[in-house]
Amino acid sequence: MSLQPVSLPYLIPDMPPAEEVVPFLREIDGNRWYTNFGPLATRLNDQILRTHFTDDRVKLLLCSTGTAALELGLAALGLKPGARVLVPAFTFPASANAIQNCGFEPVFCDVDENSWVMTPDIALEAVSRANIDAVMPVAALGRPLSASQWDRFFEKTGLPVLIDAAAALGNQEVGRHILVAFSMHATKAFGIGEGGLLACQNDNVIARARRICNFGMDARGQVVGHGTNAKLSEYHAAVGLAQIARWPARQLKRARVDASYQAQMKTCSHLWVSQSFTDNESLGEKVLIPLPVRHNRSTMPVRLHAGIRVSVQSVQEQLAAQGIGTRLWYNPGLHRHPHWVACAQVCRAGESTLVTVDRLNDRLIGLPFHNFLTPQDITFIVGNLRQIVENKEYSASLSQ
Repeated sequence: MSLQPVSLPYLIPDMPPAEEVVPFLREIDGNRWYTNFGPLATRLNDQILRTHFTDDRVKLLLCSTGTAALELGLAALGLKPGARVLVPAFTFPASANAIQNCGFEPVFCDVDENSWVMTPDIALEAVSRANIDAVMPVAALGRPLSASQWDRFFEKTGLPVLIDAAAALGNQEVGRHILVAFSMHATKAFGIGEGGLLACQNDNVIARARRICNFGMDARGQVVGHGTNAKLSEYHAAVGLAQIARWPARQLKRARVDASYQAQMKTCSHLWVSQSFTDNESLGEKVLIPLPVRHNRSTMPVRLHAGIRVSVQSVQEQLAAQGIGTRLWYNPGLHRHPHWVACAQVCRAGESTLVTVDRLNDRLIGLPFHNFLTPQDITFIVGNLRQIVENKEYSASLSQ
């Protein structure tokens, strides 16, 4: 499908201007240290810990990409070759890519209707019905998961847990037993161009992952296990240090964009929920992914009500005709991609397909969400969406 050029792009990365990065580049020149756990990367590691995490037991490993963080986390778990890793089908392809890149097998499951994530209860049901060696929950669209609930899942099952929290840096907590992988891609709320983080509270796991990301070499330079090259360069660390200084102001901008959307959405009857993300009484469902109050959102996903008779693809095309860029998030689900159609699936009891993922693919659209949107832009976006979905056919379906 070819969409029209947009004047309001879905996403514009908010990266540091060159003049704010230059002082750190000069440090690199002076140090003549360009990669291999350099002083800037070490400093960025410490500042991210102070800025994004409240628990001083958390340990970090910076690496080259968010996908590398997933692969390092999986490799550090010590799973057997061919291990089966449970992962929701409602996620970005990197989740399953990482599983396969490590020599493991993805097993797809459904997600919760309201939160759009694999919950511990869903995982427990899947584990009771299929052979599973590890679990990869996903903080879908930046929504943080409960670290304590996944800790309890580990304590109950003994199965390793690695959370794919690519878009949730600053939102997602790290539990006692679980690993968490983050992305610092330019499109993320905290972006440095390319970069990733692996976080946990286990020093041994972080040490093992650090060795793997440096060719499997120990402190003496001897290869003692499998490895790769996934270290973060000093140049990316320079961007990260400049970005850290901008973090409070950037988060305030995002909160203001979110508030503008919420104010506009309240005017759209039968479609939106309120600032508190309570159930929409008219429709009996949530149409925005709920977030805890203290967190900033990374995306603005909207779920269209089943009574709307226009397809989500048509909504995207009509918005594009007005110059509004959108994203059909995680569409199709991973179980529908040609590369993964033969992979195992664990459906919910009484179901023959991953019903919720398929339903979200039919109804979910992401609106523009970035720090460069003005209140006027948001009024224009929401107004156009309202005109598309609140037509006569839609209104008639609500009254039946």
